[in-house]
Amino acid sequence: MKLAGEGAEAKIYQTTFFKEKVMVKRRIEKKYRVKALDEAIRKERTKKEAKILANLYLSGVNCPKLIFCDPNKYEIYFSIIKGKLARNSKLERNFFKKAGEQLALMHEGGVIHGDYTTSNLMISKGKVYVIDFGLSDFSKIAEEQATDLLLFKKGASGENFKEFTRAYAKIKKNASGVFKKMSEIEKRGRYVVRKMT
Repeated sequence: MKLAGEGAEAKIYQTTFFKEKVMVKRRIEKKYRVKALDEAIRKERTKKEAKILANLYLSGVNCPKLIFCDPNKYEIYFSIIKGKLARNSKLERNFFKKAGEQLALMHEGGVIHGDYTTSNLMISKGKVYVIDFGLSDFSKIAEEQATDLLLFKKGASGENFKEFTRAYAKIKKNASGVFKKMSEIEKRGRYVVRKMT
């Protein structure tokens, strides 16, 4: 296995699985946790992420295809996407449209990403792909969906975010409810800042 990346929760490797080149995500041990608890957490998170990945792929979201999951080794095997991270690319208006569509498809599929930023979006052959579902969860709660939008908004200019939300609204049912929640969260944020100063 060849190490391809490393985060706080996992290491990503490139390897061969039944003669096919694939990526492997392996959740790493946390020494500060009791061993039995750490193993249980990593196993459950591995299973959940694999289930999310499988569901989203079948729902038509542009994401890696789940190939294999071994919860006992805390490993998920998935297809390789050849492209560039959005955060390392010059982003055109069309990117924001496609990013909005992908998030809407995720939310319609009952999944929140948890870290929907240009660090977890890839551009490949003119398409936008969503990656890294380590913080994702099954949820249809408008407030949690709104948090995904707010995370993305932090890295998008006004006009680009408008393009993003227009595309999102064309696919997401009750998008207005999500936008309303997003506005409420932003107001709460400003209120906290005012109280502190």
